[in-house]
Amino acid sequence: MLNLYISFLYLLISFSITIICYKKYGKYGLYIWMCILVIICNIQTVKMSEIFGFTITLGNISYGAIFLTTDILSEKYGKEATDTATKLSFIFMIIFTLFMSLFLKYEPSSSDFSQEALTTIFNYMPRITMASLSAYYISQMCDAKLYQLLKSKYNKVWISNNVSTIISQTIDTIIFTTISFLGTLSFHDIIDLMFTMLIFKYLIALLDTPFMILITKIKTNKEL
Repeated sequence: MLNLYISFLYLLISFSITIICYKKYGKYGLYIWMCILVIICNIQTVKMSEIFGFTITLGNISYGAIFLTTDILSEKYGKEATDTATKLSFIFMIIFTLFMSLFLKYEPSSSDFSQEALTTIFNYMPRITMASLSAYYISQMCDAKLYQLLKSKYNKVWISNNVSTIISQTIDTIIFTTISFLGTLSFHDIIDLMFTMLIFKYLIALLDTPFMILITKIKTNKEL
C-alpha cells in the first residue's frame, strides 16, 4: 500500500505544481515545467515498481502531468502555444540525452563511485530512446489537435481533457512498446505490457480532470 500512497501524494504535488506554474507565470511557466517534466520522466522510467500486483515503470504520473500541461495550454492559449511547448520539450529532451551520453564518456577516476549508477540511469539503449522520442512527439501533437477539435465541437473541458488524453496516451503506448520490444518480446507479452501501462495512464488521466476544471476558474497574475 505504501507505493499507492506515494503515488497519490506525488500526483497531488505534480498536478498542483502545474497549476502554480500557470498561475504565477502563464504559458511561459508551463513551457519551462514541461521541459522539466520530460527530464524527470526519462529518469523515473528506469525504476520499476509494483502496485496491486502489477509491475510498472515509474514516470507515468509525471507523464500524466505533461498531458495536463498540454491541455491547459490548449484550453488557455490555443494550439500554437501547445505546439511550441511540445517542440521545445522535444528539443530539450534530445539535448539532455545527448549531453548525458557524452558525459558518460568521461573516464572515471579510481576514487569515483558514481559511474555505474549514472550509467544505469542515463545510458539508454538507442532503440528505447528512439521509441520514447517518437511516441512523445506524435502523442503530444495528437493531443493538441484532438483537444482543439473536441473543444470546438462540445466546449466541455472534461470531455476535451479526458478524450484527447486517453486517445493520445493510447497512441503513445502503442508506439513506444512496439518500437521498443517488437522482436524481443512475444506479441502476447507486448499486449500484456500495453494493457498494464494503459490501465494506469487512463486512471491518471481521469484523476487530472478536477485540476483541469479548476484551471478554467483561475487567472494568471498578469490577468488579475
